[in-house]
Amino acid sequence: GSGVAGTVSLDDGLKSRVSPNDTIFIFAKAAKGPRMPLAVIKKQVKDLPIRFNLDDSKAMSAELVISKFSEVVVSARISKTGDAIAQTGDLKGGGSIIKVGTSDLQIIIDSAVP
Repeated sequence: GSGVAGTVSLDDGLKSRVSPNDTIFIFAKAAKGPRMPLAVIKKQVKDLPIRFNLDDSKAMSAELVISKFSEVVVSARISKTGDAIAQTGDLKGGGSIIKVGTSDLQIIIDSAVP
């Protein structure tokens, strides 16, 4: 596979800190290379749990596509403001280096951005 797929869910202990219309960003960045996300999906908390597939069709740039990399870091973040830039207090999960082609990644949003 030339992308990464899996499921994003929210830790039960954090459900009281979000509202259904809060924005969720699911994104992949190169494990080594540019800091800009390679692929992004934007959803809402009410869509949880979310089955996702980050591939070249979700690329932010035609030159920077996930299929050009062998390893990526996939993360999910809940934003109260809908801003793509992380803010203190946003909730997040993921962040491990995984191989492109992984199709059963489980991301649990379980901590806050400091």
